[in-house]
Amino acid sequence: NVSENVDVVPADISLSTLEQHLSMMEGRESRLKHALGQIHSSYDIIVIDCPPSLGLLTINALMASSEVFVPIEMSLFSLHGISRLMEIIASIKKKTGHEIQTKVFGTIVDRRTRISREVLENMRNHFSDTMFETVIRSNVTLKEAAGYGKSILDYSKKASGFKDYMMLAEEVLLEKRTGHSLSVEDHESMILKSNLEKRFSYYGPDAKSVRIGGNFNNWNPSDEFLMERDETGMWTKNVFLKPGTYQYKFIVDGEWVQDHNNSKYINNAYGGTNSVLEIG
Repeated sequence: NVSENVDVVPADISLSTLEQHLSMMEGRESRLKHALGQIHSSYDIIVIDCPPSLGLLTINALMASSEVFVPIEMSLFSLHGISRLMEIIASIKKKTGHEIQTKVFGTIVDRRTRISREVLENMRNHFSDTMFETVIRSNVTLKEAAGYGKSILDYSKKASGFKDYMMLAEEVLLEKRTGHSLSVEDHESMILKSNLEKRFSYYGPDAKSVRIGGNFNNWNPSDEFLMERDETGMWTKNVFLKPGTYQYKFIVDGEWVQDHNNSKYINNAYGGTNSVLEIG
C-alpha cells in the first residue's frame, strides 16, 4: 500500500527470466489474467504498466485487460510502432475472441516544434474517435518526479504535467460514467471550469508587441500569450489559471519587463525581479 486506496505490485529482476520460464507452459498467454482474477473484485481499477516490447509479458497484459491506453511520443518512429501493436491486438481478438478497447494519447508534446504539430495531426486523422483529447505536454518536472521516485501528484501540483495527467484521468472517468468520448468542446469546457480567469494589462502606447511569460507557461511567451492593444495604448490578455502562486513578466518588443502595477515581486536567479501573482 503506497497511499490511500492505492496498492502497487512492483516487478524485480526475476521478471526478466519469466518469458523463458513460461515459454513451454500451456496457457502461457493467460497466466496474468488468472492471477488477477483472484483479486479483481477488491479493486475498482487495475492498471498494468507494460514493458516497451511486444513479447509474452505484453501479450499477458493484453489478455488480462479490457482497455489499452497507448502513449505516443511525438516522433514518426512511435507512429510506426503503434501499427505493430494494433496488429497484435487484432490477432488476439481473432484467435481468442477477447475484446480489447484501444485508445491513444499524445505525450511529450511541444507544440512549438513542427514535428509535434505534424505527429498530432497525423494521430487525429488516423485514430479519430479512438484518441483522447487530452495530450501530455513536454515537462521537465515529470522527469524530476520520476527521478525522486514520486508521482507528479506528490511532487508538484503546480506543474503542467500534473494538470495534464489530472485532465486525462478526468477524461477516462467521464467515459466510464457516460460511455461517450469527450468532444473538443467538452474538453475546452473542462479546462475552463477548473481554472480561474486573470486579466493582465500593460500600458505601452509605443510598444509594437507585448507578451506574457511566466512559470504557468514554462516562461515561453508563445503566440498564445500575445496581448492585444486598444486605441489608448493599453495591452490586455485574459489567461485561465488554476489556483496557486505564479511568477511572470511582460516581454515588450523582446525585452523582459516587470509589472510595475503589481507591488508583489521576487528576486530571480539572474539578478532581476519577477512579478508575483496569487490566484484563488
